[in-house]
Amino acid sequence: MKRRDLIKTLGISAVGLATVPFWIDSWTAEELPEANGDINDDQKLMLAGMVDTIIPATDTPGAKELEVDRFVLVMVNDCFEKEVQKEFAAGFNSVDEASKDQYGKAFVELSGAERHEILNKMLATEKSSDKKISFVPFVKDLTIAGYTTSKYVLENILDYEQVPSRWDGSFPVNQEKYYNA
Repeated sequence: MKRRDLIKTLGISAVGLATVPFWIDSWTAEELPEANGDINDDQKLMLAGMVDTIIPATDTPGAKELEVDRFVLVMVNDCFEKEVQKEFAAGFNSVDEASKDQYGKAFVELSGAERHEILNKMLATEKSSDKKISFVPFVKDLTIAGYTTSKYVLENILDYEQVPSRWDGSFPVNQEKYYNA
């Protein structure tokens, strides 16, 4: 492994560990602060389409319904350095260019299958040698983190109970198993 790659990986891991207290607690869209960054409304729509493509709605709400795109924006604006924020904002252009090259339409105008194909293609080919982040994998990781830590998913799908949880001090014990050893 190259030294630069190792340092980059360790740096991103350190940022992830620093934000663990935020991820441990569940969140809802109403609790998130407004993300004030370099992202315009078209890019916000594109991000909503990306998170919807990454985790679509089935019999449970998808990432778009849980407003994971807002979570991604808050994480980028509050937890990453300015250089990463600028690369994140510039990454939308690469996705839009790829969709226009392949389909002749902007990313937000594509169908779900076409969006999925564009993101998979970029996920497989995108390598960041001179950049701090690879845009599509970065968005995918933050989308998964946001979805799995949302209040809806933790309470309704994972049956997670916030600490200190409940304590049941009165339950039957098989005495033969513990006292006749």
